[in-house]
This record gives sequence, structure tokens and C-alpha cells, in this order.
Amino acid sequence: MALYRFRCISRYIQPPAATLVKMKHSSQSASTSESKKTKLENKVAVVTGGGSGIGYAIAKQFLKEGMCGVTVIDMDKQKALKGIQKLADEFGEDKVIFIEADVANSRQMDLAFKNTVFHYDTIDIIVNNAGIMDDTHWENQIKTNIHGCIIGTLLGMQYMAKSSSGEGGTIVNVGSVISIVPSSGFPIYTMTQFGIVGNTLQMASRRFTNALGSSNLYERTGVKVFGFCPGLTDTKLMKDVSAVSINDNFAREFQEEIDGCVLQKPQSVAKGLATILEDAKPGSIWIVENNTEPYEIKFPNVSRSNYKKIEYQ
Repeated sequence: MALYRFRCISRYIQPPAATLVKMKHSSQSASTSESKKTKLENKVAVVTGGGSGIGYAIAKQFLKEGMCGVTVIDMDKQKALKGIQKLADEFGEDKVIFIEADVANSRQMDLAFKNTVFHYDTIDIIVNNAGIMDDTHWENQIKTNIHGCIIGTLLGMQYMAKSSSGEGGTIVNVGSVISIVPSSGFPIYTMTQFGIVGNTLQMASRRFTNALGSSNLYERTGVKVFGFCPGLTDTKLMKDVSAVSINDNFAREFQEEIDGCVLQKPQSVAKGLATILEDAKPGSIWIVENNTEPYEIKFPNVSRSNYKKIEYQ
């Protein structure tokens, strides 16, 4: 496969006509050959929201694990490029692609996936990580968190499914521990983490992932979908909650909820994902918190045989 230098691909760009901005070459030697090789070696990943925070840590961990290519998708080009350049310097300019795109825009995301396949020939892993916590701009929050997850997942199926001429792969839908333990301080953010069922605060956070993680779908497509829910993590989402809460009362409630909690490092989240990526079962849900190892959570299953048949008059 031909080598391509680290490139920034602007939004709305078609792969064959992409205007690629080459980053300055660093004299620092790539460390990929020195890194410990794992089952992720020679894989290609797409990480949304990868310009900072958890997404950036995941992209870096993947490269440490020996991936041959990572596409980072993010809206904030100005903030993302400095960090992405560091990845290119450390691991090699041919290992990283940055694409500025809105995860809630299906056309932009489709072009981002096309560019990834164009440059790396394939996609093996998709991490739908992009998300915002801002109840003051709840419309945009719903679009980013819910629409973005749906678009990234469906496009992942389209590009990786064996039933669509793909070779199978893995889709990780990153949520939050708030999808399991509701936050009264951020009710709208909580709803987005609970999933696409509606605005009822019930245990619905995993339904989209569970539905696409069914055994029948996995057997047909070869694409494994599972959920990954980090606990409170030291990212920009946690910097000034008063600015993104509905009002001061909600901000105080959230502060009371998290009082005494440990803010884990993004690197701990990334390492945790790498350890379970291979063994996590389709439709499973995992939590990582307090800088400890991830653990799977189980929910009771409801037998379809117990459903009452509705008789229409």
C-alpha cells in the first residue's frame, strides 16, 4: 500500500480531488517500530471527536498498539491540528489523517469514510466518540450526540459489512456513565446518552447499540457493535459546567452529584478500550471509571414469550 503523508482534508472534499495540506516534517523518528505489537497491528480506525480529550487519547493509543492508519474526524480544526501534528511526528505522517467534518451531517461523514478507504484501502474499526455536554444548546447537543452516533454506525455498517462487500469490523459507540446513572443536573444530556428511544429517563441508553449488536446481525454482517461508557473524565466537558447547564440550580445539582468522584485520565479510558476491543461481545456494554479496568454490565433480558398478544377487534 502506498504511503501518504499526514494530511488535513477540508470538509465537502471528494476523495479523488482532495486538497491535502501537508504538515511540516519533524526530525523526530517515528516510534511505531518500537511500540509493542498487538492484535490491532495493521488495522485502520476512524475516531470521531478525536481532536482532543478521550477521542485523541484513543487515537494515540491505537497508534501505540501498532495500527497502520487512524482517521481523526473533528469539527474544531484549529484546536485539533496541533495535537494531530504531535501524533504525526511521533508515529509517522503516513499514519494519521485529519478530516474536518460534522458528525451530524451524513454527507460530510460519508466523504470522510470515502477518504479513509481511498487512502488506507479499508476500515476495520469505527469509534463513534464525538459528543458534547451543553444543555443550553440542546438542539445541537441532540444532533451531535444522537444523530452523530446513528450516522457513524449506519455508515460503518455500509462500509464494513460483509453483506455490503466489506470484510467485517467493529463499531464502538461511546456514551457516558450518565447513560446508566442519570444526572438531574444535566437532564437533556442524560437523555442523549440514554439513546434514541425518546425523552423518558429509563434504561434505554443501550438500545440502539443492543439492537445492532444482535447475534443475527453480527453473523450476517461480520460487524460487531458494542457500547463503551466512560465515567467522569478530565476533559474540557468538565471544565465549566455552569456555562453549559440550564441554569445555576442545575449546575449546583450536578456539582453535588459528582462531589467526591474521581476524574479519571483520558489515557485510562483509551487503554481500557484497547484491552476489550477484541473480546467484547456484540451488543455488550462496558464501563470504565476511576482509572481502573473496564467491566461489563449486564441487564435482565425480557423473554418475548412473555409478551401478551394484542387482539384487535
